[in-house]
Amino acid sequence: MTLAETGEIFEYWEENPPAHLMLQTIARMLGWIPRAAPAGAPPVEEIAAAAPPGLAVARGGDLGMPVPLDLEALRARNRAQAVAIAHRNRGAAGG
Repeated sequence: MTLAETGEIFEYWEENPPAHLMLQTIARMLGWIPRAAPAGAPPVEEIAAAAPPGLAVARGGDLGMPVPLDLEALRARNRAQAVAIAHRNRGAAGG
């Protein structure tokens, strides 16, 4: 991005401010005060152990997820259905 393009964006924002900035301005006018940033940076180990932002992490126990698919059972069911359809089609064509 060039300096000229940045200037164009800022000029556009003067006329059409981003929604999150408008909301923050309105909230501050109503008395909202943002949380103060924590003092000092967290230790590197804490940052490395943290889950990525926006990712829910469940450690151990039941995750509430369905059991993985049994592919062989699905293939066997598909083969059985294919055989049944072939028999039905053969009977319809012959009769």
